[in-house]
Amino acid sequence: MGVPKAGMVLPDGRSMIERIRDMLASFCHRVVLVGETYGLAGHQCLDDERTGRGPLAGIEALLSSGISPQYLVVACDQPLLPAGLLSRLMVGDDDGLTYFSDPTRDRIHPLPCRIGAECLDVVQSLLDQEKRSLHRLVAGLGPEALGVPLEARETDLLFNVNDPGDVARLFQMLRKGEDAPDGESG
Repeated sequence: MGVPKAGMVLPDGRSMIERIRDMLASFCHRVVLVGETYGLAGHQCLDDERTGRGPLAGIEALLSSGISPQYLVVACDQPLLPAGLLSRLMVGDDDGLTYFSDPTRDRIHPLPCRIGAECLDVVQSLLDQEKRSLHRLVAGLGPEALGVPLEARETDLLFNVNDPGDVARLFQMLRKGEDAPDGESG
């Protein structure tokens, strides 16, 4: 896209990473940033132990940090996520993983997720095998991974920004939310 996604400024004047941080701060007692912070201060920051290996390497850094026995992992490029939706991930075995599933499309959404530190061995094994896919993590955890079904109307809330076309769509969705009565967003 020519610029780092996390630092991209949204119509409300915040960067995508600031928007995610603010949402998480409203829901979590502690926010930890993994990777580039784009100037955000006041949070514990971790670097990937294996650079250039994608989100799975960030999860490895988080799980091996010893900060907590479980984590809520959110990508910086999903700026429409509401805290209320994330609260639905707080089910199942604390040592496993919960993610969203879209039963109408037979699709899983591995991020955001709630993941226990006990999953570290599986994450490291996948990275050792050069398998970086979060879908492989879900498959590798087997019964330790629990899908939380989404309603059809909720799938847009997991929208992630990957290219300039996505940026245009995001801005359109954000403007639509501003126009909604009583602050409801769509």
